[in-house]
Amino acid sequence: MASTKVPSVMNRSSWLAGLLLGPVLWGQAAGQQLDARALGATEAVLDYCAKNDPIGAAKVHARFKRLTQGASQEQLDQVRRSAEYQAARRSELDFVGKVDPRNAPHLCGGRAVAGSR
Repeated sequence: MASTKVPSVMNRSSWLAGLLLGPVLWGQAAGQQLDARALGATEAVLDYCAKNDPIGAAKVHARFKRLTQGASQEQLDQVRRSAEYQAARRSELDFVGKVDPRNAPHLCGGRAVAGSR
């Protein structure tokens, strides 16, 4: 009988953060519509990191800025009201709520290894 390895929360968080925040690394192209899912997930991670890893939060904030580059406040407000944004944000908040704060640097990217100096 083959065993199935269930990924740990940290492996899942690293994978999920890369998947959701990967497009953020390149920013928003001129005239391109905001990605509601990416914005919802990014803002949820940013909220978590701001509370648990200020160094990592600065990096997530830089990604947020690239994602929203060129967008007006009106566009941001409209996207934040969308069902897609709300669902992505809720889902990501549920997930990051399960990450132990001592593991925040892994999720937020503040340090390569938690506790390293």
